[in-house]
Amino acid sequence: MFRKILVGFDGTRQSIKALETAITLAEIHGAKVKVVEALPMSYPVELYADEEIRDKERVIRHKEIIREISRNKGVEVEYEPIRGDAAAVISDIAEREDFDLVVVGNRGLKGFRKLVSYSVSSKLVETSRKLVLVVKE
Repeated sequence: MFRKILVGFDGTRQSIKALETAITLAEIHGAKVKVVEALPMSYPVELYADEEIRDKERVIRHKEIIREISRNKGVEVEYEPIRGDAAAVISDIAEREDFDLVVVGNRGLKGFRKLVSYSVSSKLVETSRKLVLVVKE
């Protein structure tokens, strides 16, 4: 039985699917859902102001997406954007706040891109001490 479900979110189609899956599980188990989004750590000084504005706009946009999905299902969802490496941020919060389940999407990389890129979901599966559900399309 799940009491607390953490979702890694970045606004992609895969993360939206992960959120929808987490909300369905929350409905079944009566669990609480928290969505965390990792934002880039820092920017070069000359780009800082523009990127900060883009991050704020992104957070507003993602809050609305999350609110709409959760409202349609009748499940309350907490959202927290945090600066840092996505896998580290998600793993840290899952551990610190004692989540039962972490739900993330899978980008579905193939071929050479899969060899040279290490996805957030892969890192979490390998390093998290919490149960991780990777939602594939």
